[in-house]
Amino acid sequence: MAKHITLIGGGLVGALLAQQLAGRGFAVDVYEKRPDPRIAGFTGGRSINLALAERGLQALRKAGLADDVLQRAVMMRGRMVHTRDGRSGLQRYGVDDSEVIWSVSRGALNMLLLDAAEAAGVNFHFGQSLDHADFDRQRIRLVDEDGVSREIDAPIVIGADGAGSSLRAAMNAYSPLGERVESLGHAYKELEIPPASGLAAELIQRSGGHDQFALEPHALHIWPRGGYMCIALPNTEGSFTVTLFLPAQGPHPSFATLGDASHARAFFQEDFPDLLPLIPDFASDYDGHPVGTLSTLYLQRWHLDGRALLIGDAAHAIVPFHGQGMNCGFEDTVVLASLLAESPDDTADVFSEFQRIRQPNSDAIAAMALENYVEMRDSVADPHYLAKRALGALLAERAPEHFMARYRMVTFTHLPYAYAFERGRAQDVLLEQLLRGSADATSVDLTAAVDALRATLPALPDLRHG
Repeated sequence: MAKHITLIGGGLVGALLAQQLAGRGFAVDVYEKRPDPRIAGFTGGRSINLALAERGLQALRKAGLADDVLQRAVMMRGRMVHTRDGRSGLQRYGVDDSEVIWSVSRGALNMLLLDAAEAAGVNFHFGQSLDHADFDRQRIRLVDEDGVSREIDAPIVIGADGAGSSLRAAMNAYSPLGERVESLGHAYKELEIPPASGLAAELIQRSGGHDQFALEPHALHIWPRGGYMCIALPNTEGSFTVTLFLPAQGPHPSFATLGDASHARAFFQEDFPDLLPLIPDFASDYDGHPVGTLSTLYLQRWHLDGRALLIGDAAHAIVPFHGQGMNCGFEDTVVLASLLAESPDDTADVFSEFQRIRQPNSDAIAAMALENYVEMRDSVADPHYLAKRALGALLAERAPEHFMARYRMVTFTHLPYAYAFERGRAQDVLLEQLLRGSADATSVDLTAAVDALRATLPALPDLRHG
């Protein structure tokens, strides 16, 4: 008889994990508090598009879904940086079009994953919220949309129910998990640039858009302004999702000082004058969309022996500034499914080993995501940062076996996040030493720099591109 696993949460990570477990012979039931998005429409409540990179793609390849997902995605070659005076320039993510990231619709991806999991034999139960977990009796209580409750046996339960995880709350009440939530102090609000057909032709000409897009479609657009920023990601039908990141409280500009669209419009006219005309529904977007919070979640323990485990954002939610939250969660699913397939009868050991493998990596990407916020909103326009970036590119070209930019390690390889974090730090120290405060990469003796690199740092391990 197939071993049974109960999953709480049918979002991206839950659906992908369920499909992989079913494919390995497990009987899987998934309980999701929201209605089925394929029937009711997607009501995610969070950002409507996400950045898919190599780690997430590799998980989708293993699930046989990568090609289907990429058909519904928009390629982004790099960051298109927009200055206050209206100029823009592309900073490539990788060396060429083999190293790009992809903008994907959260809703469309979720529905594709649900279909794939159901085809693999997973049973989904929508409109079912976790109300209570009795870990001693190995039973959980669920409540449906009408308030009707029922209890079911759940000897092995896995929580993939996101940053506000109900299973985590139940586990923490039973046996404290060492939970720590660090608020970023900044928040976000989403706006929208419509397809080009909804805008005047002269706006499109000025903004660099083409075809159905109001802006260059194959880029992640950033308007860096020091302590805050806007970004825009393309959607397949031609629109862009714009996200404004600001301090939540404090002096202007903050969400506390921009309480309504009239105040926000004056702020945009001053700080984002080229962006504002591309958002014709600015007032209704700004006043109608909620302010989202940004925090990092840390837990000392992710599991209760072999009875319950947390995965993805339920275990290690991070801020979105490296575009790795979904990718990290998808990487989780590959590791966990493989471990469970190897030792299906020893979930206590599997859950412990899963945390041992993944926690140092989730801690590392949490730290890098926080650092990347500063980079995106400030450093991308800083001459010294740009000099380090240019020198790093020269070293990567001359000595690719010894140097790869940290962003490329995180985004385009399968090297552990923890390795990329430490190697990136060591490389940054070397770049600082070579530049000696200069903002001109061409002032560095490149032959001597390569010699110093090879003498200072060991060769990179197998990069394992997809």
